[in-house]
Amino acid sequence: MKYSKCLILFSTFLFLFFFSFSLQAHAEIYEVEVDWLNMRSEPTTTASIVGRLSHGNKVSIFQKRNGWVQTYYNGEKVWVAARHLAPAHEEKVFLAEGLLSGYTIVIDPGHGGKDPGAIGHNGVLEKNLILETSLKIAKALEDNGAKVILTRADDSFVTLSDRVFISNQNSTDAFISIHFNAFDADYVGGINTYYHMNGKRLANEIQMALSKEVPLKNRGVIQHDYRVLRDNKYPAVLLELGFITNTAELATLQTDDYKDKVARAISIALISYFWNQR
Repeated sequence: MKYSKCLILFSTFLFLFFFSFSLQAHAEIYEVEVDWLNMRSEPTTTASIVGRLSHGNKVSIFQKRNGWVQTYYNGEKVWVAARHLAPAHEEKVFLAEGLLSGYTIVIDPGHGGKDPGAIGHNGVLEKNLILETSLKIAKALEDNGAKVILTRADDSFVTLSDRVFISNQNSTDAFISIHFNAFDADYVGGINTYYHMNGKRLANEIQMALSKEVPLKNRGVIQHDYRVLRDNKYPAVLLELGFITNTAELATLQTDDYKDKVARAISIALISYFWNQR
């Protein structure tokens, strides 16, 4: 891995303990109490400003010095004035920007166009819910510095071979195909992740992160020879993000809150995945 990637991801391991709701890294979580708070390169008011936090942001603190506390921003150590922070007890923390810089992620919204996918309650089409969720995921990954390629960005039909071609032609670091599930019985629900050969570790990371972020049953990781996985040269997974034939579950799947949680989980999983393979 290139040195620049290693530098950007140096702080990731520490952040990931918090993302998995573990306190093993011995950092403390604080919350910004003022409208805005400068992040500086050194613990002094004369040091250069490298970023800014807003009221309510959560930050992980790793050391303290003369009224200043140290956290990370874009993979670099930064300092903020301790007097503007208060201890926080919430699980989620401020997600530093740039942790996925240098990586290319292909997001593959399944179905589309003449292929509606499954049809859920009240005529909800899988292809539409997939696209809405995929755009949220793409935005979250871009916000974390990743280069994101969508196999479709609208209601168009893309063949399976073209989806694989897009991945194989772009030196993809991870390929993630987005789907929703369906079943005859209304009571069946939950999320699961598929892989073929080279995507097992990626599948485990994503399924673990999803199971912690979203309020649905964890159906686990499954090996399968879906074409978009089998013919992909790069680590590839296919996600089933819930059952649109489950009345209660569909109501959750359609909310922005659920889509945001899915996007966050995938971001966390990818950060962990890339850090652990360095």
